Parts: sequence; structure tokens; C-alpha cells
Amino acid sequence: MLRSTRIPSWATMVLAVFGLGCEAAESGPGGFVSRLGDDTITVETFTRTETGIEGRLVSRMPYTHRITYTATLNPDGTISRLQAERSTPAENPEGPGPQSWTASIEGGTATVERTGGENPGTTSFEVGLGAIPTLGRSSMAMFAFEQAIRQARAAGEPEVPVELVYPTRPQPVNNAVSQVAGDTVAISVFGAPVLAWADADGNILGADGSATTVDIVTERVATLDVDALASAWAARDAQGEGIGVASPPATTEANLRGANIEISYSQPAKRGREIWGGLVPYGEVWRTGANAATVFTTDQDLVIGGAEVPAGSYTLWSTYTPDSQQLIINQETGQWGTAYNPDNDFQTVEMSRSSLPEMVERFTISLEETADAGMLHLDWDGTRFSVEIGTP
Repeated sequence: MLRSTRIPSWATMVLAVFGLGCEAAESGPGGFVSRLGDDTITVETFTRTETGIEGRLVSRMPYTHRITYTATLNPDGTISRLQAERSTPAENPEGPGPQSWTASIEGGTATVERTGGENPGTTSFEVGLGAIPTLGRSSMAMFAFEQAIRQARAAGEPEVPVELVYPTRPQPVNNAVSQVAGDTVAISVFGAPVLAWADADGNILGADGSATTVDIVTERVATLDVDALASAWAARDAQGEGIGVASPPATTEANLRGANIEISYSQPAKRGREIWGGLVPYGEVWRTGANAATVFTTDQDLVIGGAEVPAGSYTLWSTYTPDSQQLIINQETGQWGTAYNPDNDFQTVEMSRSSLPEMVERFTISLEETADAGMLHLDWDGTRFSVEIGTP
């Protein structure tokens, strides 16, 4: 876990590319740099007064966009209203048009009004005291984390429930802020904790989501020119050099010995991270991809790794240790990739391991026809995991 405000080499390098200064900040106005592996994906800066919060956030995924936001605070420090506008910098003329929304919280009701974009309209629903409006998909926005920490400190309890209001969801998202140790708290994301810490005045200093599926790490810097970064990143988008979707969908299809096989999955990227035993922990079940659970479909009965698998649809999961690796064929389908239920496991088979001649940046599943039948390969980083596929 990162706990100091030392500026790491990746942040210094990112800012230096655009001629921006950067030094550690303990409190007061500042900026935040968030990265996924080696890639900087979000920058944000905001200021807080007794009556409100004003900020700007720039995200690079799936395209570079800027969000400007203003929050109005109640006398007790909770948020009564959030106004936000999302836009694409002019350097990318093909980017989506502007979208804005207002989230108002009054008398136990949240009302969200959306203008532009794909889902304009108004939504109202019940919320509890201290509900926090957010920026939606930019769920690692530091102003919302800081708000949650401040409200938890004011409550003075070891665990404080908090509801998050998203601009496009028809109900609040239940969460909680839990005291971990000292100035560190945990905030849940998809059931796993993002750790965040703040100074004595409640100014957030950083966050570490490496234990979650979000896997984003944020550090605070003293100065940050978000507009310069937005312009530079949008220009890269226009040239086809943007980051795009974090884990794009992919499909692998093949006909092996008369069996039509299709595998639908998502492809996370290495981004400079340690994969086996790191991003994919040893001894834990992995979704074998990203996002929704990986789906394996066959129209004929198969034998996979010596185990009989009837025609149908399944999800693929896997586990790894330094000495072994197993492919799990599960009968449940349609679930998200964090919703693994071992009660629905159908077969578990051993995979072989081999080294790849070149590093593979994005996780890739492939099917190969062989003289006997075929092979299913899982390739990522410098390693291939394989299992034989045949017919009865």
C-alpha cells in the first residue's frame, strides 16, 4: 500500500512530458494522478470551501473527456447539490458531444436531471442522510472519496454506511467507510476494499485500489494543469493513439473435429504490471479475462483435459500457483466475473505451462487445431497455459 506523498517516478515523468511542475502536497488545493499499471488514466483537481467544492477531472478511457463539477455543501458538510458537465476537448473533433447533469438531495429524495448524452431525463429515488453524488463511471474521483472520509470522521464510528448517487442509476449504491488504522480507511468497490488516507484536516492524500478489480492507484501532487493534459490526450485520441477501452471484448471461434466452439471474453492489458502471482494472485480463482465471466460454448460433446463436457454453454475460471494451474468449467452463465459460485463447477482440469517467444500485452484466448483434435491456449505476459480439446 502506498502511504507517503512522495511523487513516484511515473507521475514525475507524466507531468514532465507536458512541462508541468510537480511536488508533494500535504493539504489544501492540489491535484491527483491516477494510474492503471504504467498508464495514467485520470487526473483531477478540486478546491473545497465551507460552502462548496469545485473541481475538474480528465479521464482517458474510453476516450479523453473533461468533467467540470460544482458541489454545494449543507451546514453539516454533506452535499445538497452536484452540478457536472462532461465534454470532449476540441483537439478531438470526433469525440462525443457535451452532457450535463444535476443531482439534488433534499428531504430523503435524490433527483437527478440529465441533459444530452444517451440517457437524458429525470430520475428520483429515496436516499438516506449523507448520500454522496458522484461522477458516475469516474468512480475513483477523489472529491467523492474525500467527502466520504470527512463524513465518516464526523460520525466518529469505526464503520459508517454511505449511499452513492450515480447520474444514470435509478437507485443509490450502498457502501461503507471502515476505519483500518491511523489515517487509513477502506471503501468498498465490488466487494473489495479501496484504501484511502487523509491528513488531520480531512484533505485526501491518496488511494490504493490494487486489491480490487478496479486496480487503480492515486497519488496527490501540488500542482497539475488538467487542461494541458486534456488537450494533449485528446489530440492523441484523434490520431488513433488513445487508451481506449480498458479491457475490450473479444471472441475466439473454431471448428475442431466438427465441433463449433466459441469463447467470449474481455482482454485486460499488462500495462507494466506483474501478472502471474501479482495481478492474478496465486491460489485465488480468476475470471480468466475481465468484466463479465468468460463464456465457452460448444455445439458438440467434447473431452477437455480428459474430462467429458457435453454440448452447451459454460463459464471458464482458473487458478494458479507457482507449480500448477487449473481450468475450471462452471455450469452457470450470464454472471459478472466477480460472481463465481463453486457449487456450479462442472469439471476442473490441469493445464500445462510454457514460455512464449514474445511478451503478450493483452490477455488472449486462442483455439488451435492439432493432428489429434485441438488445444485451448491462454496467453498473457510471457506465459502460455494450454489444455487439450478432443471429441468422445
